[in-house]
Amino acid sequence: MLDEIRESLRKFVNSRYLLLSIVFVILSLILVLRMFRLQIVQSDELEKNVSEVQEKSKPIKAARGRIYDCNGVLLAYNKLSYNVIYQDLGLDQTSEEKNRMIELLIRIIEKNGGSVDVEFYIERDRSGRLKYNISGNSLLHFKAEVFGLKSVNDLTVDEKEMTADQMYEHLRYDSVNTGGFDIGDQYDDDMALKIMAIRYNMFIKRFTKYDPVTISKDVSQKTVASIKEHSDVLKGFDITEDISRVYNKSKYYSNIIGYTGGISDEKLAELKEDDPDTDYTSDDQIGITGIEESCEKYLKGKKGEEKITINTSTSRIVSEVAVSQAKAGNDVYLSIDTKLQKECYKLLEEQITGILLQNIVDSPDAGTRGQSTKNIKTPIYDVYNALIANNIIDVDRFTEEDASDLERSTYKKFKAKRKVIFGKLRGWLESKDFDEGSLDKRNSEFINYIYTFMKNEDLLYTSKVKSSSKHLMDYKDSKINLGEFIRYMISQNYVNLDALNAGDKIYSEDEIFDRLLDVTFKLLKNDKEFTKMVYSALIYNYELSGKDLCLILFDQGDIKYDAKKYRDVKLGMISAYSFITNEIRKLEITPGDLGLDPCSGSIVITDVKTGKVKAMVSYPSYDNNKMANQVDTDYYYNYITQRKAYPLMNRPTMQKLAPGSTFKMVSSFTGLQDGVISPGTRIMDKLVFTEITPSPKDWSSVSHGNINVSEAIMDSCNYFFYTVGYRLSGKIGDNVDNETGLKKLKKYAVMLGLDTKSGVEVAETEPHFSDKDAVRSAIGQGTHMYAPVQLSKYVTTIANGGKRFNLSLLDRVSDYDGKNVKKLTPKYKEITEISPSNWAAVHQGMNMVVNGSDSHIGTYFEDIKQTVAGKTGTAQESVYHPNHAYFVSYAPYEDPKVSVTCVIPNGYSSSNAAELAGSIYKYYFGDGKKVSGKVRTSHNNTVTD
Repeated sequence: MLDEIRESLRKFVNSRYLLLSIVFVILSLILVLRMFRLQIVQSDELEKNVSEVQEKSKPIKAARGRIYDCNGVLLAYNKLSYNVIYQDLGLDQTSEEKNRMIELLIRIIEKNGGSVDVEFYIERDRSGRLKYNISGNSLLHFKAEVFGLKSVNDLTVDEKEMTADQMYEHLRYDSVNTGGFDIGDQYDDDMALKIMAIRYNMFIKRFTKYDPVTISKDVSQKTVASIKEHSDVLKGFDITEDISRVYNKSKYYSNIIGYTGGISDEKLAELKEDDPDTDYTSDDQIGITGIEESCEKYLKGKKGEEKITINTSTSRIVSEVAVSQAKAGNDVYLSIDTKLQKECYKLLEEQITGILLQNIVDSPDAGTRGQSTKNIKTPIYDVYNALIANNIIDVDRFTEEDASDLERSTYKKFKAKRKVIFGKLRGWLESKDFDEGSLDKRNSEFINYIYTFMKNEDLLYTSKVKSSSKHLMDYKDSKINLGEFIRYMISQNYVNLDALNAGDKIYSEDEIFDRLLDVTFKLLKNDKEFTKMVYSALIYNYELSGKDLCLILFDQGDIKYDAKKYRDVKLGMISAYSFITNEIRKLEITPGDLGLDPCSGSIVITDVKTGKVKAMVSYPSYDNNKMANQVDTDYYYNYITQRKAYPLMNRPTMQKLAPGSTFKMVSSFTGLQDGVISPGTRIMDKLVFTEITPSPKDWSSVSHGNINVSEAIMDSCNYFFYTVGYRLSGKIGDNVDNETGLKKLKKYAVMLGLDTKSGVEVAETEPHFSDKDAVRSAIGQGTHMYAPVQLSKYVTTIANGGKRFNLSLLDRVSDYDGKNVKKLTPKYKEITEISPSNWAAVHQGMNMVVNGSDSHIGTYFEDIKQTVAGKTGTAQESVYHPNHAYFVSYAPYEDPKVSVTCVIPNGYSSSNAAELAGSIYKYYFGDGKKVSGKVRTSHNNTVTD
């Protein structure tokens, strides 16, 4: 037995199992010792490390849906773009190292055409002074963040009351230990402010280092390359891919499509209040205006999700794992026809240009402006002035290093003129007995601007002056001059002494007055509006010639350089008048650029059988590519804010004007249905309606004769419709019962859709039905105010014989693969109250407007394949500006398919709007043959109705 055991041991020792057993035992011992160490010896440390790891969800952005026209033409889409971001790497850097690094980054971005795009709440105003760009609780929240406080309630009184200057000083010069960024004097003020903005955004992300700070969006390839090249210096800064919104042929559709932009803190708070589970974040793009805004729910898409593991002690990402992929937004198809929209825009611009050119005169005389709307003219000097007033000529460039000799000499003239004007203004203000009523219009404008400027710049606390104050009332009534009123403000301590840098020294009222004027004139030197007023004085005093301005257009590249033409203008072989008007005719300078009368217009075209909008044109327009993603600040300040024609206004939906005679169909239906007239009733036009006092007159000086309602619509006879309004109202004693007349008119205005918005899916103003004077309201006067799209809804209802549609810009919504998600059909209500004979009478009248033997607009529709019916309208709102021009219409008359509404504010005569409509119908029924391409100047300014 013992021998057997010995033999077994010998065999085991000599076998491979011994070695394996030894290895197994050793490994087992190591494992036991390791488990003992982890569970017993290092248990506290292990527990701590586990607690420092946390999982969070991180959204993956979804591509925004595309926007197409009704034929599938792409209007809005996405492109790959690049953003500059910063993510804290935990490096041990001093403030100065960070500041130098950020300065380099800023210079790289700006050198390549980009800009810093971080939210910061201190900025410089137009005079160069620091100010907060937020107020109230938002400002307090900003201050609490600066001082690292959890709540605004923790702010001290001094911290709450810190001015923008004090906050700037604190953030710039204090050390990190005391809440500042230690930005030294080696940086100029502008660079320091930009560095401060980035440092602040880095600071507020100190507890969420896994969440990068976006420094600049949609940067150029040159910026991308340069940042990668300097990656060894720009530690923590990197490039990430993003999606930017792009718009095709944006000029023609910007009023409809709108644009996207970043979500403001206020908007994000609003979204979270409406839906606490919203997935929007501050880094998202959202629709700001137009279809982009109204169809946000279709376009936005669904975000994906990834899980990130974060070390909570360092706030850095440990790992990232995708959980779900993002889903692209749905595509939106508009009812708009691209070709029609584009052609209509060109036709509208050409029509407005022709009207403007027809009325520009080589004279300082504006015709009958201020007395009558007849024969109002635009002096060429108004055009010269508009070149500077609308920033077509950029006067800031006169002082740049590469300025031309002419630009430099023009600036010298400006400085000399400004010095003279400052001297005069000071003298007028210091004189207690000066009569401001003796000043001419231009000098009065300077005096008035001084007061406005002091008020806007918070130099004077005008809000503290009671409206019942005798001094304020005397100033408004011109019983005391501005200098006297300012002295009164000083005596009441209504002057901002801090803005005057008065310090603690005691000043007399005269010293404060002098100091106030010194500060005011110093600030005015940097005020753009005042600068333009000085140039305006040079132009109208013939000290700055039209020829010089034309040559400056060449110097600044506003007009393509032509050596021969430049020489001819310089030598006087081409007059400034001829040169400018020719450039306008070629649309090198447009009415939208100049902002003179007329400079704007609207066209709305509908499918009368569906209520779908086929074209909705707003002139002038803007480039929504420069407003989307992030606003191009140069474009915004030098174009959008400087153009007197207000290109951002969507005129078809937001420009509310008196409708003029286009309202007369409402009066016709009301009179016919109420029984005060019948289709056969005839009323003799006596020109002056003497039943009321003061007695209104017809627009024509020749009687239209004894006419019925259809003929009255054709002739747009005011006398006929005064009579209808009078009969509808009846009398209370000796007075017209306006309330009854207006109530009856409103019943049919409501029925025809003039009481509500049109229904289009973009922002729209509320219509206003007249609330006084039933007799005048019956011809579209009174206080009626409607937007062009509301008149379009109204004429669409008339055209189809009583189907009142809610107009729509949308056709359908589909997913990314083209499968329909939603088909959008406008709703309508059938009008059954109006009798067939009354419909016929109104339709016949509208047919006669265009096709009647006495029609004054019939020639504009002669070459059209289909019969057009319509109604003209001319509305006067001021004797200082030409009348508004209207034409509402539909075709074919026998079986209406389309309506066209044209509105040209200050377009002189309804015939000009009718001529435009004629061109549109020629294109529409002309198999797509182009009609635009030529500016005509033989327009009719005759006052018609």
